[in-house]
Amino acid sequence: MKKWGILFFILLCGVIWQAISVYHAALETKQSLQSKALERAKREVAFTDIDRVYTYYGEQAYVVFVGTGRNGKKYIVWVPEKKGHVVVKRADRGITEKEAVSKLKEERNPKRLISVKPGMEKGVPLWELTYIDEYNRYSFYYLSFEDGTFLKRYSFQQ
Repeated sequence: MKKWGILFFILLCGVIWQAISVYHAALETKQSLQSKALERAKREVAFTDIDRVYTYYGEQAYVVFVGTGRNGKKYIVWVPEKKGHVVVKRADRGITEKEAVSKLKEERNPKRLISVKPGMEKGVPLWELTYIDEYNRYSFYYLSFEDGTFLKRYSFQQ
């Protein structure tokens, strides 16, 4: 009986070790993507502080940095995962996260807000709002970063 217990313990340790290895490998890929994107972003904006980093997966993946430049102004920088043009916008040249949420609440009345993050589709900077709607569907709502214009929305049943 002791042999089975020892064997089970060794097997359990092996499974845990493999799970941790897979998790670290997955994180390493994302961190590598972010570090390469940060190098490209720093060529465009001299950040003194980076407040938040988002990864947006749309037609093309983007890493989005929100931070403060040397001049003290807030910037949002969209860096494509692959080749492409880095887009830099001053944060005060578009709608804020709070304004995007307010617009969502006015127009869609969500049950629960899940996330709000900047993204990019077809060269248009946007806000992606993820929420649970009145029918308990997982929903996405997209607004233009520059003026808050509605771009698209879609939902699917969980």
